Amino acid sequence: MPHQKHLQEAGRELPHPGHLRSARPWFAALISVLSGVVLFLFSGMTIAAAASAPSFQRIEAVRANWDAQMPPDAGWTDVALPDDWSLRWPGFDGVVWYRLTWEQTDATAPVGLMMDYLNMAGVVSLNGVQLSRDQNLTEPLTRAWNTPRYWQASPPLLRSGQNILLIRVSGLAAYQPGLGPVTLGAPADIGIRYTHEYWLRHDLQLFSLAVSATLGCFFLALWILRRRETEFGWFGLMSLTWWLYASNQVKLTPWPFSSTDAWQATVSILFLVYSASFTMFVLRNGPRRYRRTELVVGAMVAAGSVAMCLTPHARMQEARAWLALIPAMTYIGSCFLFFYFAWRQRRVEQLILAACLAVCIGVGIHDLLVFLKILDSNIYYTALASQLQMVAMALVLGWRFVSNLSRIERFNEELHVKVEAAKEALAQTLKREHELQIVNVRLGERLNLAHDLHDGLGGTLVSSIATLEHAPGSIPSSRFLTILKELRDDLRIIIDTASSYQLAETSLAEMLVPLRHRLGVLFESQNIVCRWQLSGIEDCHLPTAQSLDIIRILQEGLTNVLKHSHANSVHVELRDDADRLTLQIRDNGVGFDPVVQKEPTGTGMKSMQMRANRLGGTLETRRVEGETVLKIAIPHRRA
Repeated sequence: MPHQKHLQEAGRELPHPGHLRSARPWFAALISVLSGVVLFLFSGMTIAAAASAPSFQRIEAVRANWDAQMPPDAGWTDVALPDDWSLRWPGFDGVVWYRLTWEQTDATAPVGLMMDYLNMAGVVSLNGVQLSRDQNLTEPLTRAWNTPRYWQASPPLLRSGQNILLIRVSGLAAYQPGLGPVTLGAPADIGIRYTHEYWLRHDLQLFSLAVSATLGCFFLALWILRRRETEFGWFGLMSLTWWLYASNQVKLTPWPFSSTDAWQATVSILFLVYSASFTMFVLRNGPRRYRRTELVVGAMVAAGSVAMCLTPHARMQEARAWLALIPAMTYIGSCFLFFYFAWRQRRVEQLILAACLAVCIGVGIHDLLVFLKILDSNIYYTALASQLQMVAMALVLGWRFVSNLSRIERFNEELHVKVEAAKEALAQTLKREHELQIVNVRLGERLNLAHDLHDGLGGTLVSSIATLEHAPGSIPSSRFLTILKELRDDLRIIIDTASSYQLAETSLAEMLVPLRHRLGVLFESQNIVCRWQLSGIEDCHLPTAQSLDIIRILQEGLTNVLKHSHANSVHVELRDDADRLTLQIRDNGVGFDPVVQKEPTGTGMKSMQMRANRLGGTLETRRVEGETVLKIAIPHRRA
């Protein structure tokens, strides 16, 4: 049996650390079914091996060169099947002829012939008639080492008396060249055995390849989508590496390589990468990162790959033996490491996979002993045991993935509940803020109303009182009527401003006319000269609230002149430039207290400052050359 058949390492991946307590009966039943299938197949393989005892009278072998088309006459030696000629002729690469002889008493009934395998390529003939021939009998050799063959011989091919089955085998000493069991018997019995053997060596291998490729691609795609789930990536790499490695069981040519050595070196490297991937998977499922161990594993893969590529043909057998032994020991050590993790964490899925790994360790040790020729057998079980482990691991990984999705769904539900609660709390907060805003708006409206009453109606009352105080003698009723109408008009302005749409634009010049007239009469009655200088306000249209603020500032400023300055001259300048509106009031009165200038405490000054801030402007008061100047600059751009 060739090295490729040895060590179909059964190592598969380890479970993810998930919680599968509810899945214990389901997993136990599944593992029981899979174990039963594997045991059934093992028993079938054992029965098949026991039934392979030859019924030939004599089996002989003789060496020949690569070009020999006919066997030599001398040099024949008796052998037993299965035969590995490297044990008899160490280091011999070439052709060996096998001659199997039996006596056929009844040649009228057909006879079934079955050959389990030959290694590597060969030609089979019966009584001088060729039955089969492989395509390449020299390098690169056809890889027929795992292909069973069946023939049904009948007259005239089958003769009465002596019949000779001649088999020409081309092989290399490094890869266990020789001939497997050959069975002779009734066609029905041999046909059943051939069907079982072909299913075991070919069909089951194809199924294994399909499972490995499917699982590898699926979990590798999951890793690409979720890079943090590194165990998915290592499982995918391990499955695909096993797929490439196990393709050696069914591949008939060494393509894309041009020699058997190159192909076998690649197979050994694939087994090394597979074992390293399994180890990395176990490490990544541990309680912490083992960075140094991971570096050692990577260095082992690199060193082994380079050594295998540089090995000459004469040392290929020893190199492949070491490159099978080291990864096998690494795999077994990784299994025991996983046993430790499973024992520490006591999770159901890990314990189940630990049991699977224990079975695979036993199978792997058996096949390793066969590979090293310590056990006299050519039956290998890892191809089947690996499927048990692979499927179990894939189920655990899938279960963990589903568990993660379930946790995410539960988290989304909890998040939805918390979001709804937060929305409710936010709604209550916004409601309270809205109520506070309403209260603040009402307070602001009251404050504005107080300022309007102070600056408007209050100023009119002050001017009316001043008029009455300086009036000579009795005042005619018409004058009282005029004062009352002015109070009414000012009150109407306050009411209209509070109830009208604040963004409607009005002409500043139109709103200024009644105030200018009323104040002009008032200043004239007090013997105060009032001069007005208006520039560019004819086309100045502002929102009603802004126009009213400007009028109130002007009214309050002139009222202060009337009440406190003792001036006999006042100059009012209102100018609309391209980018600002400027209001300036100058009087030659007694001035003001510097402390009051810095920190105004009167209601009138505070009201003017508030209105200036609301308009986005600045309020400035200063004393210049015996005159008091009040100046307001408001940013403004003409339409």
